[in-house]
Amino acid sequence: MSGGSKKVIAAVAFTIGLVIISAIIFLSGEKIAPNVSIDGLDVGKMTLEEARDHLQNYFGNNLKDLYMTLEYEGKTWQLNYNEINYNYDYDRALAQAYSITRRGNLFKRYIDSIKVRMSKTDISLYFSYDSESVKKFISNIAKEINTEPIDATIRLVSGKFQITDEKPGSSLNEKKAFEMIDSAIKSKSITTIQLPVDKIEAAITRADLSNITDKLGEFSTRFNAANEARTYNIKLATKSVTDVLVKPGEVFSLNKTIGPRLAKYGYRVAKVLINNEYVDGIGGGVCQVSTTLYNAALLANLKIVERRNHSLPSSYIGLGRDATISGDYIDLKFMNNTPYPIYIYGEVAGNQVKFSIYGKNENKGREIRIKTEVLKKIEPKIKIIEDKTLPVGTKIVEKKPIPGYVVRSYRIIVENGKEVLVEPLFTDTYRASDGVTRVGTKPIAKEESTDNNQSEKVEN
Repeated sequence: MSGGSKKVIAAVAFTIGLVIISAIIFLSGEKIAPNVSIDGLDVGKMTLEEARDHLQNYFGNNLKDLYMTLEYEGKTWQLNYNEINYNYDYDRALAQAYSITRRGNLFKRYIDSIKVRMSKTDISLYFSYDSESVKKFISNIAKEINTEPIDATIRLVSGKFQITDEKPGSSLNEKKAFEMIDSAIKSKSITTIQLPVDKIEAAITRADLSNITDKLGEFSTRFNAANEARTYNIKLATKSVTDVLVKPGEVFSLNKTIGPRLAKYGYRVAKVLINNEYVDGIGGGVCQVSTTLYNAALLANLKIVERRNHSLPSSYIGLGRDATISGDYIDLKFMNNTPYPIYIYGEVAGNQVKFSIYGKNENKGREIRIKTEVLKKIEPKIKIIEDKTLPVGTKIVEKKPIPGYVVRSYRIIVENGKEVLVEPLFTDTYRASDGVTRVGTKPIAKEESTDNNQSEKVEN
């Protein structure tokens, strides 16, 4: 090998050695590589301590000015970042910046050091915040925004319907609002967010109620207005049922509508039928309200869901036409099986209670008739009690016998004068109530009249 070649080789070796030594010196330094930034802030050629101070001075001071505005219909709420425990993860970003040129073998690290000098490297500054605080903030806003929809209403006043407009409700979509806020926080945005609020439509609208134009069915019964307690109960129960709207497909419950018949709600003591006997009880007379409404529902051609007859025939309605309620276990229920809302109006005038059911009649030529037939009459027994204190021939009816019946009822639909449907309704059994008659056995003194006339005293 010539001397010139040796000099060249020596020069190359020296250069390589110098580069390696320079690289080792550079790579073994404590500073972050040049051209490195964190979230746009240059931290190149800084020690970790210097870079931390630099980041905290910049981002920490700016944190108090970070906020976003939430808005809905002209009302605003401000969410400040420092109120949601917003914190930067300086350690993570600095560790990532410091690791540049310090990963892998010496050759890789050296190549990385050349690359970082040729192009900038920006590292995201990670952060954390209390998401539960944000959710609570949103929940408090929801309390201010959320409103329930208000249905349109209808009332019959002086024979004419008065309808009020519906009002939609509003509901803050809290899940979507959180996602929008979270996205803005991640981008460190100072922005105005239009809160996502859902409109809640009213279940009943003016348009719905405008379909209530026809009287579908009406029925009335009479009562003894001189019985003040019973009359009061009838009026109180009727008032609870008037101005009632039943939506299409909805089931009306009389028990649910009028509530418990208790003294604390104003009901008074009157005769009620319990165990085949008329006794004093709270709410006597309410069953006449139930019976009257039941017949109005029948004539309105509504679907009867639940109904039960009394154990004895009623004085104010024919057999098979009554409907009793009791407690919360015997109820009158019927369904609005029409495509339109129905409106129930009840009134008490003088000695009469009446219910009218209004809706939309799409078959003006249809007529509803109710038919009942007695399948069986059950004769009562009469118990004779001999009474030595009464003269012979004297009879006192202590308890009047009442026959029982088995009755079947039907609803008949007539169109254009012809029966098009005969609908079986119920088969009711009314129990017989045995009578009691007291007969005198005391001999008549000779001086007393011995004519054959008998006296009879009847007590009810």
